[in-house]
Amino acid sequence: MLDGGSSRPHARELLSALDERPAAVVYTHSHWDHVFGGIEADAPIVAHRLTADLLHELAATDWSDEALDARLAAGEASEFHVTNVKAELPAPRHVEVALADIVFDEGLDFELGGVRVLVRHVGGDHAADSCVAYVEPDGVLFLGDCLYEAGAGGVTAELAPPLHEAILAFGATLYVEGHHDAVTSPAELDAFLAELRGLMTPAPQPPS
Repeated sequence: MLDGGSSRPHARELLSALDERPAAVVYTHSHWDHVFGGIEADAPIVAHRLTADLLHELAATDWSDEALDARLAAGEASEFHVTNVKAELPAPRHVEVALADIVFDEGLDFELGGVRVLVRHVGGDHAADSCVAYVEPDGVLFLGDCLYEAGAGGVTAELAPPLHEAILAFGATLYVEGHHDAVTSPAELDAFLAELRGLMTPAPQPPS
């Protein structure tokens, strides 16, 4: 299972459509809407080392309305973030974060009986811990949120080009993004990457 969903009900919706429970859950990154439902799968959690560390921070965070509103007022969280957490998990909310059982650094391969899945860390502006999963026989690359902008908006000339190269190096025939309803073709991805390159901000220059 790739990502855990944003809540227990969200995860249950997916799990109810499966013939069998997943043998493992792989997180693409640590953002709440990808991990808060992971506990529902009752399966080993697989995560990049950065993600594993951030899961501990999420588990120790106060997710009450009062704490969310305080972080919003302090500029530590966006209104978009606070509104979506409240909508997905109505108060009083009890957040259980499933911590990582299996931790990797660069990547991990899964042999699933005739299907090989390559999980690789790619980073990027959206999240430093972003990972992708390539289903080798089908040429399908699951991108998670790695191509999305940083939380403050925008992409940088420092992180975006190597990320784009890493994605294109898989030679996938189909791409699945974390929050898109449609599957993306190589031509559509090329157009999107070109659009992102046009929005890049310059890389910071070292002091002279």
